[in-house]
Amino acid sequence: MTQLYYYVILLDAIVCLALAVVAFLKNRHQAVGPLFGLAMLLTSIWLASFAQYFRPMRPSQALFWAGVTLSSGILSPALYFHSVCELVGKARRLRWWIALSYVVGVAFVVVLWLGHVIDGLKTVPYMHHYIKYDRFWYPLVVLQITGWQWFGLGVLISSARHAIGYKRTQLIYFIVAWFVWFLTANAIIIPIEYNLSIPPFAFFILPLNMGSFAYAVSQARFADFNVVIARVLLYTVTLFLIALVSFAAIAGMVVVAPGFMNPQQILFALVLIMVIGLGLTTTLPRFLPRAERMMQERMFGKRHGYQDTLAGLVKELSLLASIDEVLDKVATTIHSQMQLSRVLILMQDPLSGQYRLQAQCGLNVQEAEGLDLAEDSPVIRWLRENNDELVRDELERQMPAHTLAELATDLNRLSVVVCVPMTLDGHLVGLLALGEKANRDMFFISDLRVLETLATEVALAVKYRRMEDQILRKNKLIELGTIAAGVAHEIRNPLASIRTFAQLMPSKMDDPEFKNEFSKLVIKDVDRITKVVESMLAFARPTQTMIAEHLVNELVEEAVLLLQSRLKSKRIELTKQFHERPVVRVDKQQILQVLVNLLNNATDALPEQGKIRIATGIAAIEDESGNGTRRMAVIEVADNGPGIPVAVRNRLFDPFFTTKKEGTGLGLSISQKIVRDHGGLITVSSIEGKGAAFQVNLPLG
Repeated sequence: MTQLYYYVILLDAIVCLALAVVAFLKNRHQAVGPLFGLAMLLTSIWLASFAQYFRPMRPSQALFWAGVTLSSGILSPALYFHSVCELVGKARRLRWWIALSYVVGVAFVVVLWLGHVIDGLKTVPYMHHYIKYDRFWYPLVVLQITGWQWFGLGVLISSARHAIGYKRTQLIYFIVAWFVWFLTANAIIIPIEYNLSIPPFAFFILPLNMGSFAYAVSQARFADFNVVIARVLLYTVTLFLIALVSFAAIAGMVVVAPGFMNPQQILFALVLIMVIGLGLTTTLPRFLPRAERMMQERMFGKRHGYQDTLAGLVKELSLLASIDEVLDKVATTIHSQMQLSRVLILMQDPLSGQYRLQAQCGLNVQEAEGLDLAEDSPVIRWLRENNDELVRDELERQMPAHTLAELATDLNRLSVVVCVPMTLDGHLVGLLALGEKANRDMFFISDLRVLETLATEVALAVKYRRMEDQILRKNKLIELGTIAAGVAHEIRNPLASIRTFAQLMPSKMDDPEFKNEFSKLVIKDVDRITKVVESMLAFARPTQTMIAEHLVNELVEEAVLLLQSRLKSKRIELTKQFHERPVVRVDKQQILQVLVNLLNNATDALPEQGKIRIATGIAAIEDESGNGTRRMAVIEVADNGPGIPVAVRNRLFDPFFTTKKEGTGLGLSISQKIVRDHGGLITVSSIEGKGAAFQVNLPLG
């Protein structure tokens, strides 16, 4: 057994040495890095020399290793205390106490090697030999070893009470690690001195204790200790249940078989534990995330809630129509859910390359001015090079002072503490810049992961909206070309007639018939050109809208009233079928224009004594994007005329396409545009010889 302990402790020493290197490299720009690295190096030496107690050797060798063990154990508390003072920024204020810890430690080491602390060797269980202390020096040595540790713990607790953000979380982790280490180390040493036969089991968990120290000192980003607490509690409950089941089974065996602690019962207990462990091994990975989530929701619902809200925000982005809506929604949600002082969203301008403020929350108009970042600014360069979140609390640990000063200038101007990059295809397209939390907490790893995912989704949403805008602009250019061709065609004939008469005017100025004919033709052709231009403008330019809730049935009644005289003149029978009373949010005049146009078209298509049916209702209409169906108000205008040929039907909504002699071909195009601007669509169905039906589908109010 002693051989096993020897190798375990040597392994602990190697792990401690590796952690010393990690702690130094992670904090090499600060004094705490070398100091804590040296402290852990001494601890590694202490472990390596302590392992010699488990090996048989000559007394002279044993006394040498005892001296090395005790020397490293005496000096390491001074280094730990110094490390703590540097960690909390109080090394200058406590410099005399630090000096005293070193002086006293060195003095004890000198006294030790002069032969005044160790009286010899003694035999203890589980070891080949151990130190026999001089009873006068032993309390003083214990005071040196433990006193500076408790002094350092007091400094930690005092500093943690006044710290904020990252520093407070770091100190909390360090305090917990210190308690675990102190209790573990004492569990190894103190019982031996008082002849208590407790196996030195703590060496098996010592790497975990040292790892918690290294994590607290070297880690730049911490897991949310709420998550850690929830996880520890979950495992504690699980272990309690295992113990409860095991003890119940053993108690049952004691009742059944009084001589329980024989080999058979021990074998039974081992098999039982193995079966339970195997069961947990197969089932715990499946249920652990759900159980851990339930524990977090019950204990830390507020923080868990905002992370869920931000994760759920990703699904809402696809429903927002424009880039401005996407960015404003993200800024306001992050600001309200995480309780931040400010949220800025900067996007790169494709032309200038600058990162301009596109959305913000928590600033007034004056504060929002001048918050753009140049393409080569320190923050932008850092985000491009590292492709990671820039957290102000981490900067002191990661870079030299001159680089830190450049970044701090940008961060101070923006008044933010975290910058999350929006990266697409290896290119930085924007960033989320976040101010402090109202409760002065740090941004935990879980916070940063959620924000990182959200930033990526925002970048994708912006990319897709820009693609949609480009397609829309392309379509508008195509429409513009169609309109231009239509305008040219429509005004060419009137202009040709006017030009011909203008050429004949000098020779026929005295001809009364010519003057009369010229006057009529010019007025008619000018009216024709004017009508084309006005229709084109109505199609092309945006109009001011007055959106309000209206009953669809009332809109239909008003449109029918406007055409009443024309319907009577052609003796057309009009039937109204109001199946429901849908309400829509629309511009009344624009929708009336659509309905009047459809009724006019139906009237034009019918001979005298024809029939028109106009119906309203609510139906599930398939979305044009293919994302399912949605309930919409439907207005159908149907006639029993000759119908619409398939070739004509495919071009009905093209600008300037018409089958009427006097038509401009813009009526249906304008109607379709109006309905689309309201979030709806117009569809048509027709059977040649049996009439046609137009359906206006509008979102419900």
